[in-house]
Amino acid sequence: MERVVMEGWVKEERKRMQQRKSLKSLGMTIAQCYEEVGLLLLFLGVGISIFAMVVFALEHDLPATTFTSVPAAWWWATTSMTTVGYGDIRPDTVLGKVLAFLCILSGILILALPIAIINDRFSACYFTLKMREAALRHGEMLKRLSRGSVVETGEGGMGGGVNLRDAYARSVLEMLRLQGHERASTRSSGGEELWW
Repeated sequence: MERVVMEGWVKEERKRMQQRKSLKSLGMTIAQCYEEVGLLLLFLGVGISIFAMVVFALEHDLPATTFTSVPAAWWWATTSMTTVGYGDIRPDTVLGKVLAFLCILSGILILALPIAIINDRFSACYFTLKMREAALRHGEMLKRLSRGSVVETGEGGMGGGVNLRDAYARSVLEMLRLQGHERASTRSSGGEELWW
């Protein structure tokens, strides 16, 4: 019974460690991409302001219009450019609908460009954290081998009787696998290293 509880605790702890690694990677990404995030917000703000003013100028004189004020037009432009689109405010004229189409299309384009950069940076940060983690495990194995320990702690923190040389070999193979992954993932399609 005690072993089952211990295994459950170990699984939960591994899950928490994975979440911490993901959150740390997200924090590193935001810290490294603050310029891209700032540009994204700037472009969205300018686009929202322009589309809100133009649609308000086109639609505010119509009877029973939903564009009763400039903040209402800003709300419409914000929901349209971010492709949320609540539908509570909408243009009624043909010119307003064409403007809505342009607003939505420009919102998609504005959001798509920096998001690709941020996603690439997130992947690089996550990979860096995985490499650091593997390097720490590798260093720990080296220390244990130099001390002459013959037993490694196994699953659940209990002595598993695993030979440290085997564990060291596994950590070396993991490091090589990760380094090979890094070379393959950072190679550009038109770069110097071609597949043939």
